Amino acid sequence: MKKLIFLLLCTISWQTMAERLYDVEVIVFKRNQSPDAVKENWPEAPGGINLSNAVSAYDSASMAARGLTLLPKSEWKLNAEFNRLSRHAGFKPLVHVAWRQNDGSRGAMPKMRMAAGNNYGKDYYKDGTPKGVQTVGGDGTEKKSGSMYELDGFIRVYVQHYLFIETDLVLREPGERKVLQDVSAVPAPLAGQSDTVLQDIAQDGEATTTNVAAVGTPNDDVSFAGLQKLERSYAIEKFLQPYAFEQKRRMRSGEIHYLDHPLMGLIIQVTKAN
Repeated sequence: MKKLIFLLLCTISWQTMAERLYDVEVIVFKRNQSPDAVKENWPEAPGGINLSNAVSAYDSASMAARGLTLLPKSEWKLNAEFNRLSRHAGFKPLVHVAWRQNDGSRGAMPKMRMAAGNNYGKDYYKDGTPKGVQTVGGDGTEKKSGSMYELDGFIRVYVQHYLFIETDLVLREPGERKVLQDVSAVPAPLAGQSDTVLQDIAQDGEATTTNVAAVGTPNDDVSFAGLQKLERSYAIEKFLQPYAFEQKRRMRSGEIHYLDHPLMGLIIQVTKAN
């Protein structure tokens, strides 16, 4: 009898310790609107995405090697949401994928790499500048080429007492930027300057930067050096602008969660596997 009770307790303990399995389904979409129309202070260029410990969300063999299972479309639960986004003129779905994973911690769970949409690698270099204009960068090295998808990055779902989702995605949009072309020096006019400044110029035989700077406040395109005014000229060039989507969110299993961004969005549902 004691042996039976001991075996029963061991069985209960083993079931408690056994890993839980979750089905994760994700939709990522972009908003069909110009970034210029969004009142947002975008960073000039987000930092590179760390894809170490990442596995493709579309490669079933690589996923299986990491203990994950790519789920067939017949088991997807967010088809109605995806269809509504597809029919709406204001949105463009880029990713719809689902997989099964365990309840590993942040360090144990792999990042799910997602690359989708247009590949701009044939038209732009890795630094975002257009091809066919300049093949050498500012540091004198050859510009790098390669695949650059409209959407790229990863999401990671893990358990740390609670369920969490972590995103590090980038959306690339063709656009334009202002680039400094030339800086030229032109004589600074003396008309309208104060008598004190003019007397200082006559006595010293030359104008110092301090004297001239006291006359007025230079703007972004004009600055003073001695009796010369520096004028900057700019050009507008095509540029592949990256927009970062980095978030971390605590979730509840079974609920549909929405992560928002001015240019894109993410819908996710995590349910306990049957």
